[in-house]
Amino acid sequence: MTTNIIDPHLHFFALKHGDYHWLKSENPPFWPDKSKIQRDFSINDLSVSCAAEQENPVAISLSGLVHIEAGFDNEKPTREIEYIESLAVKRLATIAAINLLAPSLRFKKTLHSLVRFSSCVGVRHIFDEKAFELLSSQNVQSNFSELNKEADFIFELQLPLAEKASLKVIPLLSKTIAQNSQLRFIINHAGFPPKCRQSKQWQLWQENIKTLAQHDNVYIKCSGMEMVNRQYQMSWFNDIAQCCLTHFTAHRVMLASNFPLCLFTKANYSEFWQDILTCDFLKQLEQTEQDALLYQNALQIYFSGH
Repeated sequence: MTTNIIDPHLHFFALKHGDYHWLKSENPPFWPDKSKIQRDFSINDLSVSCAAEQENPVAISLSGLVHIEAGFDNEKPTREIEYIESLAVKRLATIAAINLLAPSLRFKKTLHSLVRFSSCVGVRHIFDEKAFELLSSQNVQSNFSELNKEADFIFELQLPLAEKASLKVIPLLSKTIAQNSQLRFIINHAGFPPKCRQSKQWQLWQENIKTLAQHDNVYIKCSGMEMVNRQYQMSWFNDIAQCCLTHFTAHRVMLASNFPLCLFTKANYSEFWQDILTCDFLKQLEQTEQDALLYQNALQIYFSGH
């Protein structure tokens, strides 16, 4: 039996074509293992064939991809989408960079340029530690209203949900989500859950997950575990995914790779998916729930409009 997968969070790099300021050694983030990803990555790197030494591997069909902006050119985000669409990918959706702090007219112009691309189904402005500042801005709120006017549009939401600052951020974010009910908000990397499951940060993360899940237009991707812990164990992933499933239900959770950053932890793309497909969390789900998390949800969210 072959398992169909749509990977709803990965990045292609083309260093000669784009800027990728964050990937350069002299710029943050200053990861000691950054050299692992300082090269081009394309569709050719996404082999899901199994290594001979893998025991009882699951047969995989990679049936769709969602490229998330990777800092190709944040001043002219159309350049990244144009490049990605030139690649030979059969089922492709893209999420473009956008500057929520841009003046209204410039923001509208950029947005209208992006939505002309057949693959572009949404945008991302990384919040991280600037979440409160961004959400407090009237200009940002006005720009969110513009995003809300686009049919079936997505905003990829990247911010930590386990830090004390989230106590101020979550009320503002919840209000923004409620005011833009036509816009689909998708939490990236499960909101960066903390390493320690016995910590106050873990409790805070769970509470924030529960709060955001109360909004029907919010979804979550379980991905990017390596961003928190390069040596993470699948038992930790199991607990994270179970918490997301409990609050968001099987219709609003997706499993994703964050390729190529998953290579900080896994030997290759295939190993990442083999570990996911054989983990305890997934094995205890009904087949329909597995299909939802691996394929159907991403199909409906990212590909239903094109």
